[in-house]
Amino acid sequence: MARVLTGIHEDKRLRQMFLEEIVNPRRQIQRGIIEDAIASGELKRTTDPELLIDALNGPLFFRWLQGHAPLENSFAERIFDKVLLAFQSK
Repeated sequence: MARVLTGIHEDKRLRQMFLEEIVNPRRQIQRGIIEDAIASGELKRTTDPELLIDALNGPLFFRWLQGHAPLENSFAERIFDKVLLAFQSK
C-alpha cells in the first residue's frame, strides 16, 4: 500500500481518482456521523469535523502503514476514547 500511495502522489490523475473513489466517500460518511453528534449535543458545537476525522484516522493509518505495531481493535478503541474527550460536550 505504501507503494500505491507514493505512486499516486506522483500522478495527479491517479491521486484525484483515489480521493474521489476511496477517500472522500468514507470521509463524507464520517463527517455525517460527526455532524449528527454535533447537532444532538454529544459533541461541542465548535467541533471541526475534518480535524476530528484526521485525529481519529491518522494514528490508525500511521500504524497500518508503518507496521511497527499491530493494528488491533483495542488500539482503535483507545484512540477513539482519548481523542473524543477533547470534542465531547460537557
